[in-house]
Amino acid sequence: MSGAMTPFELENEEGLRLRGLDFGATLTSLTLPVAGKHREVLLGCAEAAYPAQQAWLGAVAGRFANRIGGAKLVHDGQHWPLDANQAPHCLHGGREGFHRQRWNIKELEADRVRLVLLSKAGDQGFPGNVRVTLEYRLEQCDLVVDFRASTDAPTPVSLTSHAYFNLDGGGDVREHTISLNADRFLPTDESGLPLAITPVEGPFDLRAPRPIGQDWLSHPQQQQAKGYDHAFLLNQLRHDSREIPSLPLADPEHTWAARVISGDRQLAMEVYTNQPSLQFYTGNWLANTPSRNDQPYRDYDGFCLEAQQLPDSPNRPELGNPWLLPGHYYHHQTRYRFIRN
Repeated sequence: MSGAMTPFELENEEGLRLRGLDFGATLTSLTLPVAGKHREVLLGCAEAAYPAQQAWLGAVAGRFANRIGGAKLVHDGQHWPLDANQAPHCLHGGREGFHRQRWNIKELEADRVRLVLLSKAGDQGFPGNVRVTLEYRLEQCDLVVDFRASTDAPTPVSLTSHAYFNLDGGGDVREHTISLNADRFLPTDESGLPLAITPVEGPFDLRAPRPIGQDWLSHPQQQQAKGYDHAFLLNQLRHDSREIPSLPLADPEHTWAARVISGDRQLAMEVYTNQPSLQFYTGNWLANTPSRNDQPYRDYDGFCLEAQQLPDSPNRPELGNPWLLPGHYYHHQTRYRFIRN
């Protein structure tokens, strides 16, 4: 990285204030009025610390979010080795993935910003030149994340925001209550790679509201991952086609994919998305990540709900087809809606 990072700031009439950086298209802060005070609901650190921290704090994960097994791609008889930044796998697009690249701020208005990125063929080993447009918008009490991408050669694309939320403004997120509209999830092996699609059960049955910390580490999958770090297949978006799903965009008429309530019960967040899965991650490895003050974050200080294609799907057709082809367009929209009690 060369040169100073460029910040941006958005605000709307509902009092939502969003701050970010061109570096990694990173979201550094989101505050909104709750009970007469502005509450910070995103984890973040000092601006100078972003290039060194290793938790993807608020950044975009890409060109392919989550894990690709063995850090390799196989498609139509061709093979591509990828950056094995979480050996032996490729995680979130590689060590110099989209989270470490300088995005170009193309448009900036009071309540929206548009950023663009050209990921050249060979970037972290991936084939094809990929052009990405990302828009962050504040719409009433919603934060909207809108990705579009195109390519000149077949390549897998799955982009997501790796924002860490804490609806209490701080403390242990296991005091939050969560609901996930998912009948199925992906257990993982010891390296985090998904196994077969499995019906939810025990602490992974989040279809009814459940405290995140209830029966904590009572399930072998939780024990292995130190908490939740699993993809949940969303019910309303279930599909069996191997084509990239053409799904309705998130809007108020669609069922939420997830709902989280703060520990103090004063704030809720609903997630709407046109992606087939949400990766629910409880910040199991946050310890010693720099924060905005002198005290580093601890494990479980934030949670992520990362909308995406299924992990390891580029080489596993039973998990979907995330390959983007020339002449086709990738469009991902996720909406985080905040509801104050």
